[in-house]
Amino acid sequence: MGTITLSVPDKLKLKMSKLDWINWSSVARHAFSRTLNDAKELELIRKAREISEISEYDNREVKESVVKEVVNSIEDSSKKLKSGKAKPMDLDEFNKWCESI
Repeated sequence: MGTITLSVPDKLKLKMSKLDWINWSSVARHAFSRTLNDAKELELIRKAREISEISEYDNREVKESVVKEVVNSIEDSSKKLKSGKAKPMDLDEFNKWCESI
């Protein structure tokens, strides 16, 4: 396992020291992992916007039913990802999917 050194402000370190039952390395690993997953998701969103035919500056109105359907789909996908019932596509899988549509 790799090792990194992390600097924190003295006040924060003092507060952390008072909670010695918390495994701060584990907390940091989880935070790093979540951030990397978020960055990957943002990259996929950026890629989707790149290939989308609709400009982000397009100000046409969209039917509320369409918006609800998209929001529900995203929420459903998010729940499946969080529960482990689905896994996110890696960039290669996403690119292949984009080529297939």
